[in-house]
Amino acid sequence: MLNFEVLLENFLGILTVVPQTVALAVTIFILSILIGTGMALVQEYNVPVLKQIVMLFKLFLRGTPLIVFIFIMYYSLPSIVHFFTDLAGLDYNPHNMSPVIILIVAVSLTVSSFQAETIRGSFLSVSYGQIEAARSLGYTPFQAFRRIITPQALVEALPEFGSAFLVVMKAISLGFMITVVDIFAEARLIASSNSYYVEAFIVAALMYWIIAYFVVTLTSKYESYLVRRT
Repeated sequence: MLNFEVLLENFLGILTVVPQTVALAVTIFILSILIGTGMALVQEYNVPVLKQIVMLFKLFLRGTPLIVFIFIMYYSLPSIVHFFTDLAGLDYNPHNMSPVIILIVAVSLTVSSFQAETIRGSFLSVSYGQIEAARSLGYTPFQAFRRIITPQALVEALPEFGSAFLVVMKAISLGFMITVVDIFAEARLIASSNSYYVEAFIVAALMYWIIAYFVVTLTSKYESYLVRRT
């Protein structure tokens, strides 16, 4: 039988790390979109050399288990940063780098490799005739991109973005392996202290479900809003 008193205690305990978990997920999500957009533009405009590098990098990230890449970053990122800070003549010791920073870099790069395809596909879904129509109306390329292409591409990409955010939320739980505390990690720590493992993980699952519900609801409402506008 479940101990409901322990469930409540676990709920209150795990609730304290929800804001930082969501903030971490939002940071990673935004970075993955920015990096993914850069990758998509490099591919779309066929930038020499960079296009081949991006394609190889994406293939590596998409084919490597995230937990493996997290550990690669955990052991190599401080040395990489140290190399560049030495070149720049900066007095900085990256070997004390926070595991949170390492997790952000590892997950952002991995998710961006998938976001790049989502972004690229959403822009390709916009009819070229609409771009020509915008030009005939006197729109500059930037105005056409901002007012015509982006809103329609966002409608196509929004469901995938919502799913990507939920993937990020769950991927963060792997940060426990490098001492980053999120919802899952806090549940595991609480369970190890009171031995009520089922109660702790039920509460963690409930937290993830609540966050997912709000993300899906907000995504659906915003998608409907964009459809009406476009």
